[in-house]
Amino acid sequence: MPLTKKEILFCILNGFLIGIANLIPGVSGGTFALILGLYDRLITAITSLNLETIKVSLSLLVGFWKEEVRTRFALEMKRIDFWFLVFLGIGLLLSVVSGAKLIQYLLQNHPEATLALFIGLIIPSLVVPYKLIEKHSVVVWLFLLPGILVTIVPSFFMGENTGSENPMFAFVTGVVAISAMILPGISGSYIMLVLGEYQIVIGKLSTILEPSSIVFLAAFGFGCLLGLLIFTHIVKWLFVKYKSHTMTFLLGLILGSFFILWPFKDYANGQTVVGRSGEVKRDIQIATAKNILPKDVSEAQIPIFALVFGLVLGLGLNRLESLQEKK
Repeated sequence: MPLTKKEILFCILNGFLIGIANLIPGVSGGTFALILGLYDRLITAITSLNLETIKVSLSLLVGFWKEEVRTRFALEMKRIDFWFLVFLGIGLLLSVVSGAKLIQYLLQNHPEATLALFIGLIIPSLVVPYKLIEKHSVVVWLFLLPGILVTIVPSFFMGENTGSENPMFAFVTGVVAISAMILPGISGSYIMLVLGEYQIVIGKLSTILEPSSIVFLAAFGFGCLLGLLIFTHIVKWLFVKYKSHTMTFLLGLILGSFFILWPFKDYANGQTVVGRSGEVKRDIQIATAKNILPKDVSEAQIPIFALVFGLVLGLGLNRLESLQEKK
């Protein structure tokens, strides 16, 4: 077995948490990948995929009975950290299957407590990216500010752009959105809202068999693929050349996400986006709602309790990770 049973369990658990993070408004899976200490490994694994991987995989399909072909395939899978990606993907899939409805229910009925819980989960885990900052100079810590601003500033432009059905604009949206998904603290849907494309993409998915929708979604998908291939290599290069600066910037992105996760909002006046089946996208409504202060102490009691509970869970996860690392 390429991974031990404990490593498999942690990969699935971490994948589950990353998947759940994608369901929370204004937060990306990259946030949890970073605070769980998996971000660097994930980027490395994705950037390892190349034409040789495709070639070796096709060779296995047509010559699986040959020992040298199987050996070459096994070595290639080891190079790209294949089993890590597989079990992480299983965790992501489990989160979508089992966690999506629960998260949507909590966001619909208890948004304040749900957001406060996730703030509590994230706070203790900030120590993980902090430890990866090797240099602590003034210049390095200045990169914290642009990270915070990159997360917060787009929230002031939600819905102002009407978007476009032009395939070229769909391609650009795909490149930008997938790049945002890779970064901690920013969700792709969040950026698509800023560009005015979120509702258009949802609409095209509901009429996916129409020629115009096929062209639009193909352009969007190609943009996502190209953005993934290019941007992951850029991030990897930045890790190699400017690791402390990059990690500080990423830490700023996560800190900026607390602005989006602020539990007290004017939920009723959030942007209304209708999904494919006609339901109002609650996560989008929450992400675009204006932050406000609680009306009284009683309104803040449950969110504070959820925050404390999240802090305890976050500390517990950190403890499990540290024990795993020691073993």
